[in-house]
Amino acid sequence: MRRLRRTPVWLPPALLALLLGFWHLGRPVLWRDELASWSAASRSVTHLWGLLGNVDAVSGTYYLFLHAWTALFGDSAVSLRTPSVLATALAAGLTAALGKRLFTARVGLWAGLLFTLVPAVLRYAQEARSYGMVTAAALLATWQLVRVLDCKPEWSPRRMRLEWLGYAGAMVLTGLLHLVALGVLTSHLWLVWTRRRRALRGFVPAAVLALLLLSPLLVAGQDESGRQINWIQRPDLAAFSGMLHDLTFSWPVSIALSLLALVGCTRREGLRYLPVPVLPVVAIWIASQGSNSYWVERYLLFTVPLWTILAAAGAERLPWSRWTAPAAVVLVAALAAPGLSAQSQTWSHTGTDWRGAAHVIGAQYHPGDAVVPQRGGAAVYMLDLGLDYYLPAGVHPTDLFVARSAVARNDLMVTECPHPAACLNGAPRVWVVTFGHATDPLSGLPKAQQSALRAHYVVDRVAYVKGLTLGLLTAR
Repeated sequence: MRRLRRTPVWLPPALLALLLGFWHLGRPVLWRDELASWSAASRSVTHLWGLLGNVDAVSGTYYLFLHAWTALFGDSAVSLRTPSVLATALAAGLTAALGKRLFTARVGLWAGLLFTLVPAVLRYAQEARSYGMVTAAALLATWQLVRVLDCKPEWSPRRMRLEWLGYAGAMVLTGLLHLVALGVLTSHLWLVWTRRRRALRGFVPAAVLALLLLSPLLVAGQDESGRQINWIQRPDLAAFSGMLHDLTFSWPVSIALSLLALVGCTRREGLRYLPVPVLPVVAIWIASQGSNSYWVERYLLFTVPLWTILAAAGAERLPWSRWTAPAAVVLVAALAAPGLSAQSQTWSHTGTDWRGAAHVIGAQYHPGDAVVPQRGGAAVYMLDLGLDYYLPAGVHPTDLFVARSAVARNDLMVTECPHPAACLNGAPRVWVVTFGHATDPLSGLPKAQQSALRAHYVVDRVAYVKGLTLGLLTAR
């Protein structure tokens, strides 16, 4: 029992996060954002730099990291997602450490475990995107800030400057991984104001320094925002209730955490910290009323640990908390179990079976075959990248209507032939892959491509996989 008490408070949440994160890590089929990560990371540094000059500059730090990672460990789904699992485990440990520093060791332990049990956390722990890393970086910055606010009297002015530089560095890392996470600065300002107001003279220069260092990326992100995030709708006041669910992917878990957080607010200390998870959400809602909206649950994932810390404080406020607090965590685990199980299913990331389509093509492939994946208005759904990723080694059908590759044009999307009939290369067979299930496999293609193919090919057979129609055309 004594050894158990000596266990670092961060260790059980981190181990649980690793266990859940690696469970069936390779099972879910990659979705389009993960395919974009793979496409970017698989390029040379020169080509990757060219891509960032046109699109996705805000993801550049993550792409550069993933480029180095895949060079060492390969680009399987497990390898692509492993950094997110490790980052989420780090975030779970940091949640526990922050909860301990703000409240008690028991609060820290419950907070870390509750964070790990949130279905949305597992979802993004098993995704080849930066959100797990962003959460860990924002937590590291918050932990460092609280550490500075709790500084010891014997710390010298030089030591204090170094500590503030450490905080600024953590904020720069947070912004490099995702600019929206800079919303955590609102929480930090509240912590400084309520815990140690005179620390403003250190906090303000550190925050300004971080923003100045990030200013080139802020400018680039603004320039590219019209293409990157123009699909995000501007939220109204009713969007707050929707976000309450979306931050966890489970109404029962959201309600349980909210009730526990309210119990925590019956204590003066808990009430003082209530704005900490709220302020970033409100700030991003306000920012989303401008020309660009940022109201997407994965962009706000970094706030989830702050909610679980408040919920853990509430669990410790329950009567007979020695028993009821762990019972509350077990209850949340039971409520979260269906959601956690759902996140590791084959179709938890996408409803499009690129893997099955690639298997059909690979099993019947003949050298010289060509392929026509549906693009046009559906190009953003990355059908071509899905096929490229999952096609077996040695199966390389020519992408028939590509005039200029995505790599050549420093983009994630190709340029297609303006006159498809002029781009036919005499391939004896052509695989046409379109979204949905259709009797006519060519019906999803642009009219010019349909006409060019119908003039020289006939449909030999049609196959269906989840979300896709495959047609094999043979020359007339």
